Amino acid sequence: MTVVTGAGRGIGAATALHLARTGHDLALSYLSDHDSAARVLAAVRAEGARAVAVCGDVNDAGDVNALFAAAANLGPVTGLVANAGLTAHLGDLADTPVETVRRVLDVNLLGVILCARRATSDRRST
Repeated sequence: MTVVTGAGRGIGAATALHLARTGHDLALSYLSDHDSAARVLAAVRAEGARAVAVCGDVNDAGDVNALFAAAANLGPVTGLVANAGLTAHLGDLADTPVETVRRVLDVNLLGVILCARRATSDRRST
């Protein structure tokens, strides 16, 4: 069973569909677009995958725990695609507000670390 973050659209959605076609069951995380996540969920299930979609923010430890708890209902986690990412500001770094830089770092670095920590802690307990 594979966890894919940022699976509601774009690269995450395409990755989820590919994994479903190659036999993976999936736990899909998305931030806010329920309609898009529902379409991806339906598409991966149409490929024969067991799957669940979980709304949450990867830089929130509680949301990450909820994602992995939902994933555990499908079986042991054997893979993680830490795809969730954020650009948030296109322009010169010097013009980027500090809060925007923090949000980008939280999603793109802390989010990956929180998911990897949880994935590895789940593997140690099996």
